[in-house]
Amino acid sequence: MIVLLFLFLFNNSELVISYNKGVKNYKKGNYKIAIDLFNVERNNKKRFKHYFYLGHSYSLLGDNKNALKMYDLALSTKFKKSVIYFETGLSYFLIDESEKALQNLNLALKNDPNNPSYLINRGTIKYDLGLKKSACSDWNRAMSLDINSINKELIMINCN
Repeated sequence: MIVLLFLFLFNNSELVISYNKGVKNYKKGNYKIAIDLFNVERNNKKRFKHYFYLGHSYSLLGDNKNALKMYDLALSTKFKKSVIYFETGLSYFLIDESEKALQNLNLALKNDPNNPSYLINRGTIKYDLGLKKSACSDWNRAMSLDINSINKELIMINCN
């Protein structure tokens, strides 16, 4: 019994070390190493932060298809969904799937309606889709929530 408890604790501490090393490498911009470390732990633990960091690491390496897979897995956890919808939307936008990107930014804003970053990015996606008036509305709303969230010149250039 003591041996089993020791093996469990040793194996669990190894996973925590792997996760912590993954976060450290993620913060340093070593995304490939971070992905390897997070994948070691992901095989044993299924929590939001693992999927989120994996997804974000893949996205920052330009592998948005794998990022989307990880974000889908993150959505299956019990965590604030708005950040996942936001990141999913950005990944779709980066692979030129603006309609899906817009759907996800709408979901992000449904969960967090006063987030200026979400509004700015949704506005950008709308602008890309030719929805200029609606894009400008999002940008103006973001600016009303946080005056420093967006460059006023961007609005003046694109919304007049």
